[in-house]
Amino acid sequence: MIRLLLILALTFGATTSQARCKGSNLRNLLTPHYQELLKQEVARVPFAYGNHWIATKGDRRIHIVGTQHSGDSRLRAMMRNLRSVIKGADAVLLEVGSSQLATSDQKLQANPSLVFLANGQKINQMMTDQEWVLLSKAAASAGLRPEITARMQPWLLSILISRSGCGGRGIASYAGLDDRIERTAIRARVPIGSLEDVLDGFRALSSQDLRDQLRLLQLDLVSTVNFDDQIVTQTEAYFNGTLSEARIIQKWTLYRDVDISRPEVARLLRQWEARILDRRNRAWIPVILGSKAKTLVVAVGALHLPGRAGVLNLLKSKGFTLVRAEL
Repeated sequence: MIRLLLILALTFGATTSQARCKGSNLRNLLTPHYQELLKQEVARVPFAYGNHWIATKGDRRIHIVGTQHSGDSRLRAMMRNLRSVIKGADAVLLEVGSSQLATSDQKLQANPSLVFLANGQKINQMMTDQEWVLLSKAAASAGLRPEITARMQPWLLSILISRSGCGGRGIASYAGLDDRIERTAIRARVPIGSLEDVLDGFRALSSQDLRDQLRLLQLDLVSTVNFDDQIVTQTEAYFNGTLSEARIIQKWTLYRDVDISRPEVARLLRQWEARILDRRNRAWIPVILGSKAKTLVVAVGALHLPGRAGVLNLLKSKGFTLVRAEL
């Protein structure tokens, strides 16, 4: 989703955080009890590990690559392993290709309901005066005027007021694994396609229940936990091929300093995943199966791979045999 978030930052003039990343990998801080609990929980996640899998059925061969959308020097090593795979493919499918991204500004302007509240609704009327003061200050730091802030959907404000100092350089450099795969395919003259319309991610985000959106925003405003810890934990898990573990740790630790039950945090995260991940995964399968390429590369955010509604398990349900590959 960071590819889309970059568009948001440019569209609304928000400034990317230049703070220094000060996060720690929470995986390394787990007690023996929680290490055992993590092992038990991740065992229930289909295709929990790995960022590169090969799905085969008949004469079809599909390389499913889990990507990180923001830049990182460690992606160079991944590309050394992937370059020959891309060059040998008949086609590459990305979530959204650069040609679609180029149209995003115009499409967003033509569809303001994806990022703004319905006419007459204002977010300051949905929260306490104290929360509005906190939000106004945070939004001002991101370059947003109060009158614009009041009209934005909560999910978008949660993104734009993010206090994390991690990943800013990567977003600004716009050189994630998706971009590197696309550039390699272009140079090799391998056809490139998109799995969805550039606005589908925005539609997924804006389709969340408004009350849940607001609740998450309120939690973001009052929580004082180090959000960099979550970013570092997920980034390290990505490069270790263990992103499912980071998702479980997030469920345990996010908003732990706020008066909210862990089941409620889990519910809020699950409803987010159901729209941002599960629904889109299911919508992508017909596109993948509809490709005429015998050897296909599908490159999507790594969070889309594991789980019952993950791309890998959905392909398995269509009769594909899956084998983990190196990345």
